[in-house]
Amino acid sequence: MKINNLFLFLMLTFLLACEGERIDFSIINRSIKVNARIDGMKTRATNDTWSEGDAIGIYMISAGEVLSAESVLAKNAKYVTEGGSAFNPSTVANDVKFPIDGSNVDFIAYYPHGSVGTDFGYSLNVTDQSNQAAIDVMYSNNVVAKNSSNPEIALQFTHKLSKLVFNFTPSVSGVDLSGLKAKLVDFNPRGKLSLIGGEVTSTSTKAEIQLIVSADGKTVEAIVLPTPDLTGKKLIIEHGLIGYEYEFSTAENISSFNSGYRYTFNITLDPIAITSVSATAIISPWSEGPSETIYLNKNFNVYQPVGAGTQENPYTIVDARNLSPLSGVWVKGYIVGYYTGTSVGTFSSDLSDPETVKETAFALAASSTETTGSNTFPVNLPIGTLRDTLNLKKNPSNLGKEVKIKGNIGTYYGGIGMPSGVSDYEFISSEP
Repeated sequence: MKINNLFLFLMLTFLLACEGERIDFSIINRSIKVNARIDGMKTRATNDTWSEGDAIGIYMISAGEVLSAESVLAKNAKYVTEGGSAFNPSTVANDVKFPIDGSNVDFIAYYPHGSVGTDFGYSLNVTDQSNQAAIDVMYSNNVVAKNSSNPEIALQFTHKLSKLVFNFTPSVSGVDLSGLKAKLVDFNPRGKLSLIGGEVTSTSTKAEIQLIVSADGKTVEAIVLPTPDLTGKKLIIEHGLIGYEYEFSTAENISSFNSGYRYTFNITLDPIAITSVSATAIISPWSEGPSETIYLNKNFNVYQPVGAGTQENPYTIVDARNLSPLSGVWVKGYIVGYYTGTSVGTFSSDLSDPETVKETAFALAASSTETTGSNTFPVNLPIGTLRDTLNLKKNPSNLGKEVKIKGNIGTYYGGIGMPSGVSDYEFISSEP
């Protein structure tokens, strides 16, 4: 096959030469040559260079066109670097070549390489903050009107998310901050980057984002989706038995976290005073710059559970409410009734009419005489032996018995309960 290809090439060369045409040997190698740099500070690079193994996705489209199924000439080609700014195709199949006719093309690229939807949307999820490089999403569309006569592709990437940096200092000198915990509350961790124009959108689902604190407890870095409204957004800090709370909306000079910007918070923690917190903020591009200084006073005491969540030492109902959500833990309580509707407000302990008693769930409480629905802890009863043994419709004698049960703690019947993962139980008392 190689001999045949060589023969064909020589024949074409001979024929073209016979026609008097000048042979353009540059078309033999039309592969693009990629270099990439990042605007501003690089969270994922060392000494202004990329790290070995970093991969970007590249799209080549007809010059002047919008990214679409019709304009794409090469899609999501994976290019990898060995370090430095040069990127090469990860496989032969990913080698992007200029059009053989010499026509102009534009390039769109993003980092890190991954799956892209048919709508050219790249999914975002910053829930896991353990690897900042993996969520530092970047975008490039600066290379336009290129052709094979100049194959150098100098991609310029910009950060598309927002970066938060927290520096903690104790108000009392000598205090060890190791073991400090921090989380963001009421943030949108999921969204999408549109490769068509580089816009970032977030989903409506809000959640807590657990942050990775340095071993000495003095520094936290986070990458979050751009946040246009900081209302309700909080930073929660726990150090030992003391908790602190900061509301981002109290900042004087900032009302949003914008794409590509870095926000630095220098926070002093006071474990003694309990007062409200206010702060001012100055924003800067995603590079070293002005910062914000905050003095946080003690806001709350960290809840200390009575139980340990084990079969031998299960959580109490109060423990479960304060520690939710948790998975695969044991909780103890008294079987006090069931629910006639879909909320804890429909709690009932009336077993006089078996037809109205539900088999699918029951109510636990800290006291066997509980009568208020909001104080109960709804437990899902999955089909099988566990439901057959515990439900009050078939087993009315279970009313008032103390039991410990294993499952996942979370929102259920509009309150905190055990909605799923219910897998085991043990009666503590055989009599009501």
